Amino acid sequence: MAQMHRIRFQGCFTDGGVDENHIGYWVDHMFSPNHWDSFCSELGQDLSCVGLLLEEQDEFDRERQALRSYIIKRCSKAAAFMYGDPQAQQIPLGRPLPATGSRAAFLKLEAWSTDALNQLFMSIFFELQVQSPLGRLLLDGVAPENLPAEQTRLQIVANMIHHSLEQKISALGGGEDAKSALLGFRSLKLMKASVLPRLVGVVERVVVSRAGEFSCPVQCGVLFMADCNISQWAKRPNQENPEILKAFQATVAQHVCKEFDGITTLQMICDKVREGKLPMPVAAHLTAKGGWVEFHPSSNPSVAAASTSDAGAPTLPTLRPLAWFRFSTQEEQTVLESYLEDECRMHDRDTEFLYNHELPWWLGDTDTHQVADHWRDPVCGMRSFVDARSHETCEQNDPYDPATSNWRLNVRLHHRHAGNMLCVKLINQENLMREHGDDHPDPNVDVSFIAPHGRLVRLPDEVQLLYQKKGVGLTAVCM
Repeated sequence: MAQMHRIRFQGCFTDGGVDENHIGYWVDHMFSPNHWDSFCSELGQDLSCVGLLLEEQDEFDRERQALRSYIIKRCSKAAAFMYGDPQAQQIPLGRPLPATGSRAAFLKLEAWSTDALNQLFMSIFFELQVQSPLGRLLLDGVAPENLPAEQTRLQIVANMIHHSLEQKISALGGGEDAKSALLGFRSLKLMKASVLPRLVGVVERVVVSRAGEFSCPVQCGVLFMADCNISQWAKRPNQENPEILKAFQATVAQHVCKEFDGITTLQMICDKVREGKLPMPVAAHLTAKGGWVEFHPSSNPSVAAASTSDAGAPTLPTLRPLAWFRFSTQEEQTVLESYLEDECRMHDRDTEFLYNHELPWWLGDTDTHQVADHWRDPVCGMRSFVDARSHETCEQNDPYDPATSNWRLNVRLHHRHAGNMLCVKLINQENLMREHGDDHPDPNVDVSFIAPHGRLVRLPDEVQLLYQKKGVGLTAVCM
């Protein structure tokens, strides 16, 4: 069995805009787990973001990381003079800077967003063009015989930043709803045409992070997966063909996605399941940091939910809900830590029940024993339950910063969920605008990253994925 690893989706669409129409908050940041970039929406509730599976999983992020590291290295000396390093500011430009000063600037720049780093690089690069002392610091430490090659490399980086900026601006411009429905044409161009065999991601856990200095961190959301013909979506990505944008909008407007509008408690989910508007849940999990509800992957991803009116437009994939999640507020987390500690001490095991009068924000008005009875599957006899855990199992070699663990949910899944499209619906936020001095009239939604983990599988053309009630739910069959 192949080792489970992070699966990279390329964020290319959102119907919730980006905060203040700023390219530094672009949607792909949500699908790229790091500590420096984030997605910040324009709208404040019930918005969706879509990512498509990247063919070159590691190469794409390696190239971006290498470029980022190069910019930090070249700019750190100038940044030490520019941004408040007392030791550096006392030394005239052109004189050597102690290694400690340059190192401090290096560490500071590592926390900057990619957009901020690009702006810094371009401003210093402009100074280099006029041969100012500050600009020449971009070439600090370069041997004389290597200066021509390094100057050429700096120009290439400047061209790359300028081109990337143009592409992002094109995604943010045009259309009456440009502040809400945004499509990254450059992102779609990264998608390779569908060739044999097909590549799908098989997801077994998802890390959801809202770590950062956010005034409106995400509180509730839901994850969907789908299986789509990427070649249909990627072959005509340009502003002259609006059908791609319309197809994305229609995909996130499917009934199963809209049914999660405003869903913030377990009671609301139970009501939707009882009405037949949501699929069967598998289990509900609660930790001090928050909780999630996993849904059974019982629908067939190869069947399109609908198609657009234009015959030349892509066929729409069927969205399958993977899991709904909810983060605890700081106050709720304190109560939950005490509650779960008492429960585990009393029962010496992970408890399988909760008291709704003690946890109203999670359960709503429901009773968990009624939930378990309602979720009993009459076909296979599966009984779901609420699983409250006082701690989460730490994954070996987990790449994420332990210091931000209280702001992450490690959504462990009972079933395997597969596809090449990941849709993230952001339902609402924890409003911390007053605490952060945010004077915007309305809240938005801020997310650090969404990181699926699992395995990549290549399927021959004659093989399709089907989902069944029994077993792990995922089966590959020849058609």
